[in-house]
Amino acid sequence: MSDVREVYEKLNGRVSLEEFSRMVEEKMDVMGGLCDEHTAALLVAHDLGVEGVNAIKIKEITLDRKNVQFLGKVVEIFEPREFSRTDGSVGRVCNITVADETGEITVVLWDELADAVKTGDVKAGDVLRISGYVKEGQRGLEVSIGRGGGIVKDEDTKIAVKDPMVKINEIRMGMGNVCVRGLVLSKQEPHSFSRKDGSTGSVQGLVLGDETGKIRLTVWDNKLKDVEALSPGDTIEVLHAYTRESLGGVEIQVGARGIIRKSDKKVVYEEQVTRIGDIEPDKSYNVKGIVTGIDGVREFTTRDGKPGRLCSIYISDEDKTADEDKTGRIRVVFWGELASFAEALSVGDKILVTDARARVNFRQEIELSANWRSTARKLE
Repeated sequence: MSDVREVYEKLNGRVSLEEFSRMVEEKMDVMGGLCDEHTAALLVAHDLGVEGVNAIKIKEITLDRKNVQFLGKVVEIFEPREFSRTDGSVGRVCNITVADETGEITVVLWDELADAVKTGDVKAGDVLRISGYVKEGQRGLEVSIGRGGGIVKDEDTKIAVKDPMVKINEIRMGMGNVCVRGLVLSKQEPHSFSRKDGSTGSVQGLVLGDETGKIRLTVWDNKLKDVEALSPGDTIEVLHAYTRESLGGVEIQVGARGIIRKSDKKVVYEEQVTRIGDIEPDKSYNVKGIVTGIDGVREFTTRDGKPGRLCSIYISDEDKTADEDKTGRIRVVFWGELASFAEALSVGDKILVTDARARVNFRQEIELSANWRSTARKLE
C-alpha cells in the first residue's frame, strides 16, 4: 500500500486511510484493469477535490523523471497491432498522441490498454490521467504504460490543446511528433533501395519553407503516395514527423505514423539571395539571375560504375550582362536530376538556384555546384 499511502498523505486527513483504501479498490474494479493501484489512488484524490497530486505538464516530461503522472487529451490514435513475444504468446500494442496546453507526446499502450482503443473505450477527444514511465522512442520521448502504470478517463477536466504547429527555425535534433506547415519549394524524384534484410524500400525528398526558413523533408515507403500529387507552390501540413541529422544539418522524416496533407492556409517564403559578385568559396548560396550561356550536357560514369549527367550554364546578375564586369557572372554546374532542368533552359531565362555550393575549379575560378541538396526553378 506504499503507493496508496504516498497519495493519501497529500489529502491532509480528509478521509481515513481505511476509507481511502476502500475507495481505491472500488475505483480499480470500476476501471476493469485499465489502471494500477497508484493511478486509481490519484483518481480518487481527484474525486475528493485534491488537484495536481504528482501531476506535471507534458513540457516537463524528461528522461530524468523516469515515472510520471500527467493529464493529456487524446489527439491522435494509431492502429493497434499484434506481435509475438519470445515465449510464443501474442502481445498487443497501440500508440496514441496526447496533448495539453504545453505540448504533446506519444503514449504507448500494451495488451488490455491497447484493446481499450480497439473497442472504443479510449478515443480521440478523451482526457486521460496517465501514469507511466518515460523512455526514448524512435521518434523522441514517449511514455509507456506497462506494469505499475495506467490510464483513467477524466470527464470533468477540460484541456485547451496547444497548436502543435512549429516554425521551421524551431525544429531541432531529437524532436519527435514534429508538426509543421510549409510551402513545397522543390520535390525530388522517388527512388528505391535494398535493405540489409533483402527487402525493398522507397524514399523521396522535398524541401519545405516558411517565413522563418527552409528544411528538407524525407518521406519513406508507403507515405510516398501522400506526396505524389504535390507540386512546388503547394502548402502542406506535416504531422507526427521526427528529426534526423543529415549532411546539411537537421531534417524531418515521415514514416508509417506520419501524416502529410494539403492545407488552405497561406504560407509566405522568400529566398535570401546573394549577388554573384559577393560569392566566396566553400559556402552555400541562393542566387538569382539571367541565363547568359549554356555549355550543354556531359555524360560520365561514377566511381561505382553508375551513369551520371551534368550540365553547365552561366548566369549573370539581373543588372549585368555577359559582356560587363565578370564579377556579375558565374558558371553553375547542375548534377544528376538537375542536369535535365538546365538542359531545357534558354539564354535569357530568369532562374533561381538554391543551396548551391561554391568552389574553385581547375581554372581557379569560383563556380557553383548544384547537387541533390539544391533546387532550381524558372522565374516568370
